[in-house]
Amino acid sequence: MATKTKSRSHGIVRYSTPKPIVIRQTKIQKPKHHRRRGGGGHGSGTLMNKTRMGIVAGAFAVGILEKQGIMSSLPTLPFVGRTGTIGIAAYLLSNGGRNKLADEVCTAALVVAAHELASTGSIVGAEGGQPDIGYVAGW
Repeated sequence: MATKTKSRSHGIVRYSTPKPIVIRQTKIQKPKHHRRRGGGGHGSGTLMNKTRMGIVAGAFAVGILEKQGIMSSLPTLPFVGRTGTIGIAAYLLSNGGRNKLADEVCTAALVVAAHELASTGSIVGAEGGQPDIGYVAGW
């Protein structure tokens, strides 16, 4: 007897060709930022901020130096007077603004010196004092 062979299917099998894979980068959209509005005035926050309080402390230190008589024993520069000299010395000690207390003393002293110059025409401790200009219109 002849051996049986397994019948094989000879049908046509169609394989689908794979579709090409296309990778596209999606468009990146930036998130929308909504503009925030101010919450109104915070009276104590703007009046008593850190910078102003530092300058007030610097002015207090200048006042203490003047009251104790330490300013009268210091040498003065010709145009800026005692208060301006304290301001310039504090600026040199502040190392370009790195020492905050000295920088605030500098700001306060120079503001006081500018106020004295504008209101009286001379700065306390300036050599030569107020110049005699004679007649001033309106006086």
